[in-house]
Amino acid sequence: MSIHIEEQISLAPFTTMRVGGNARFFARVNDVDDLNDAIIFAREKSVPIFILGGGSNTLVSGDGFPGLVIKIEIKGITCEDNRVTASAGEMWDDVVRDAVSRNLWGIENLSLVPGTVGGAVAQNIGAYGVEARETIFSVLAFDTETMQIKTFSRDECEFDYRESFFKKNINLIIVSATFELAQHGTPRADYEDVKKYFEDNEISEPTLSEIRDAIVAIRTKKMPVPPIGTAGSFFKNPVVSAQKYESLKNEFPEIKAYDQGDNTYKLSAAWLIDHVGKWRGARRGDAGVHEKQALILVNYGNASAEEVLSLAREIKNDINEKTGVTLEEEVVMM
Repeated sequence: MSIHIEEQISLAPFTTMRVGGNARFFARVNDVDDLNDAIIFAREKSVPIFILGGGSNTLVSGDGFPGLVIKIEIKGITCEDNRVTASAGEMWDDVVRDAVSRNLWGIENLSLVPGTVGGAVAQNIGAYGVEARETIFSVLAFDTETMQIKTFSRDECEFDYRESFFKKNINLIIVSATFELAQHGTPRADYEDVKKYFEDNEISEPTLSEIRDAIVAIRTKKMPVPPIGTAGSFFKNPVVSAQKYESLKNEFPEIKAYDQGDNTYKLSAAWLIDHVGKWRGARRGDAGVHEKQALILVNYGNASAEEVLSLAREIKNDINEKTGVTLEEEVVMM
């Protein structure tokens, strides 16, 4: 077995929230052979495994992880015509930058979303009216039960809002994904922040690169700056019935929501937390709600995972009491 296994490794430096205890075992995998060896090791030791990408959407408990944490560092980006294939360990924004440089449309609105390709696919990331699933052609995954590589079509991935077949089947570890992009596209600039950016910059017909520049500028302005720790959007945008939406709109006329076209509405969790709960900028010790974006919980230095979760529970209970809406965590708990 060629893979190097480390012991009692602090996981905090491997996550963007910068909290958490130690992994009993820790391995970096650079290819499928490494991944195969790591799974064999975990079986021999009879310990659970946890797959870690960029650590941007993960909250590690103070107790750490009692098994083997496998950090996916499989790299590579290739392009054939309008299809881009990226390995799971590639940083997501590097893939977006590469696609834009090739003048390929489809994922530009997902610029600067943190994390790796593997996490982006498993989570079905979304931003500014676009989701990853819209362009995914196929996904290669390693099945820890059969120790074989399987190919999944877009339909077989069973994508949903921040969900996929891979999140529900932990025996499947994403190795790479192929995205079917377009050589010609139409700007997706319906979101208020994006519209305002183009209006302020007097851009009436944005190019592909200008769309990326806009998204990067908007996200940079909102996101915490290191050394402040964050796991990005902590909560999902809740989906409610049209009847519930109308009831909320009567009580909160300014509420932000998006018609899903199926008699449901997706509510802005950030708006609820900010305008109903008045949580933006709140702190509980070093755990806090970001002052520029209420959907983001942050670690100002020495917060523990338990303190972050306690703050999250406070927010959830408050919003539920005031609106009857239940917020659900988007972050993955280890």
